[in-house]
Amino acid sequence: MPPSYVNFGSKRRLYRASGVHREKKEWGEEQWIVNREYCGKKLVLQKNRRCSLHKHEKKDEVFYILSGLVRMEISDKTFTLTPGDFVHIPAGAYHRFTGLEDSEIMEFSTNHQENDSYRKEYSGHVEGERFVRQRKIVEKFPQAKVLVAGDAMLDTYTIGDVTRISPEAPIPVAKFRSRRHVPGAAANAAANVASLGGCATLVSVRGKDGAGQALEALLKKSGVKTLFVIEENRATTEKHRIVASDAHQIVRVDYEDIHSLSSAAEKKIASFLRRELKKHDILLLSDYAKGFFRPEFLRSCIAAARSARVPVILDPKPTGRDYLSAARGVAAITPNRNEAQILAGTQERSPFGVAAAIARKLFTNVFCTLGGDGMLLASPKGKTRDFRAITKEVTDVSGAGDTVAATVALCLASGATMEDAADVSNRAAGVVVTKQGTATLTQNELLRVL
Repeated sequence: MPPSYVNFGSKRRLYRASGVHREKKEWGEEQWIVNREYCGKKLVLQKNRRCSLHKHEKKDEVFYILSGLVRMEISDKTFTLTPGDFVHIPAGAYHRFTGLEDSEIMEFSTNHQENDSYRKEYSGHVEGERFVRQRKIVEKFPQAKVLVAGDAMLDTYTIGDVTRISPEAPIPVAKFRSRRHVPGAAANAAANVASLGGCATLVSVRGKDGAGQALEALLKKSGVKTLFVIEENRATTEKHRIVASDAHQIVRVDYEDIHSLSSAAEKKIASFLRRELKKHDILLLSDYAKGFFRPEFLRSCIAAARSARVPVILDPKPTGRDYLSAARGVAAITPNRNEAQILAGTQERSPFGVAAAIARKLFTNVFCTLGGDGMLLASPKGKTRDFRAITKEVTDVSGAGDTVAATVALCLASGATMEDAADVSNRAAGVVVTKQGTATLTQNELLRVL
């Protein structure tokens, strides 16, 4: 056994001891923390990424799993490693690690020489072909112009600390801590388009009130162009949630007028649409049943887009089976499970059967969101495919449907197939449901989960 030793002040430093050297990799990032006499790194490994299949002739390595879930291949054996596991890799053994989850690994080895790596296969994404194809789609988002029309809302969150029950009634007392406002419904769909890098224009209606002014200011700050019709006899729809500091929602107060738009408002919105359709690649109609879309007006919006040769995505809120006839002519529709059941008008309970029935009746593509179960895609030719949810940590599903509709619109405007649009939008939803409240995601956040 060799004697132990202490080496003070090495003169052969590979990187300064005062800092961490970071190297980006196809699978994540290396964070070097020591020097040339021995090699110490933290490996930040992304889910579904893997390093090259390689060996070293001159060094032994030990990998210690700090977090996540890692598949380790060594010669002809494969292991699944969890936090606390470590593995020794002798010199001369081909090996490769793959992230089954986002993971962190500590690597220690006897030395480091740049020319002591022999590769059989290169590092990258586990599904390399799909990843490259979908990354190109997402990178085209800044060229996509999406026109959004529909019911816009202001989502307000008042957060308070709950430490006692009221002496006046058996209800919690929330001591005010903070308040925030975010765009909701059609406004959230437009905000998602802008957050993902696309060009978003919102056509909607609001009241002549503080909530409407706040909503318009938020959208402009988010980079969304707004074309609001202001109706003095209408309150801007606002959902005000009182939330405990542990993120538990106590109560929601809704301010809304759900009567149909006036004929003057409809004419002005129709005028906005005719003008803006010429400048956009796709039209997203966001229906929350707050009065924006009468069946006749929905039908006329779709007809205007078809005349302009602009495809239409409809995020529906059906109130009955007759809604289906007004929705004819859309390129795609994005109902959730309950909305799909109403649209299908059938006793069929299987999500596959329901989605297929809608696709058949409308002769369109159906992106049916299933919450924690992911998404179904049904084509008008009868083909169905499911996409499993990518996250197990669901914090809040508020607004996830807006994210799906916005991402589908961006994907189709960027030349994606329906299958890729479903897969990418399902991944986008998997990001926003991990956030508190109505939320958006960025292009970089989406690229990380492809």
